[in-house]
Amino acid sequence: MAGGSPREERPLLWLHSHFLLPTGGTKFIFEVTRRIAERRPLELVVERASPYWRERYAQAGVPLREIGGRTSTSMAYWSAFPAYLMRDLRAVRRHAAGASAVVSSFFPMHWAGARAAERFGLRHVYLCFEPFPFFHDSEVIGMYARPKRLLLAYLRLAYGRIDREGVKHADRLLTLNRATAGSIERVYGATGALPTYAGVDTDFFHPYTDGELADLRARHGDGPLAIHSTDFSPIKRTDLALRAFAAAGPDGKLLITSTRDDDAGLEEMWRLAAALGIERRVEYLGFVAYEDLPRYYSLADVLIQTGTSAVAGATTMSLPVKEALACGTAVVRSRATDEDVDDGVSGYLVDPADVEATGARVAALLGDRDRAAEMGEAGRRKIVGLYRWDRVVDVVLGALA
Repeated sequence: MAGGSPREERPLLWLHSHFLLPTGGTKFIFEVTRRIAERRPLELVVERASPYWRERYAQAGVPLREIGGRTSTSMAYWSAFPAYLMRDLRAVRRHAAGASAVVSSFFPMHWAGARAAERFGLRHVYLCFEPFPFFHDSEVIGMYARPKRLLLAYLRLAYGRIDREGVKHADRLLTLNRATAGSIERVYGATGALPTYAGVDTDFFHPYTDGELADLRARHGDGPLAIHSTDFSPIKRTDLALRAFAAAGPDGKLLITSTRDDDAGLEEMWRLAAALGIERRVEYLGFVAYEDLPRYYSLADVLIQTGTSAVAGATTMSLPVKEALACGTAVVRSRATDEDVDDGVSGYLVDPADVEATGARVAALLGDRDRAAEMGEAGRRKIVGLYRWDRVVDVVLGALA
């Protein structure tokens, strides 16, 4: 067959732990892999995937293979982790035997990917979103109850070596941005992790006109409106978003979207909203269909993202921040990074733990909707100019060369 060596005609093997939730990380992988698949053959292997992601990959024409069985969302998985680790390694080796190269993107698949790549003489690139937070992010670990903190301490002691080996044996390290590159160096002593940054489909995420939002305004009111995206994990700090909104004063409404169901998290959210006296001004939207996200971002005057962990990629990369900016919506977010929001230009950088100061910034935007719109326009200009998925693909493929 003409054009390319036999190895180049083999699929690139991309490994991830699971696609059970529509989180920023899984969205990132989807956007990158479907674009890579337009340039060269690619196959994804995960422990498990949800019907949502199976459908999206099928629509994109990208092969998605599931190992099957339990994954890291199950306590039974961790109680028998060595057995599941060997299960994953056997499956990864089967797929790597016919691959051209390996990319991994989450614990423990970076370890399995490194082992399989070494066996078959393949190049292995590890896209490390962040140091594995349940081992290395003390802020996130500290938000859990004592029994879970003790369990995480045990898991780190027992399996931290596997995490470090996966990083050490990668031929090339990629990461999300400068902040996560610094975290990787501090935690693992690994230098030279190359930032990919993120991308935004700015044709899809764009501002909608008032006429196009009339039905949403009829449903949720004419504003002013703030919006917050959560998955109820400690990293998101939805509690701080509620407190900041309460501190912003008596005007406006807060819309909250979630990427997953969490009855306990939802109950806690409503309990705090009631204690703050804002339950009548909070509207929980739950999971918002992907095609509706740009309209909800456009509807809002400001997005509030209050994650505080400077280690977590969910805080520093934050696709909701970039998507909201692309829709012309101003953002109040953690100053853990300045890669997307220009302070005082497209929104405000804050310390979310300083509730009063964060609330004052939110109040400023809710109280001056024209100024908020101007900031949103500035944010869109930056996103359009800098954050392109094709550029991310170029970085990943360049690391494989």
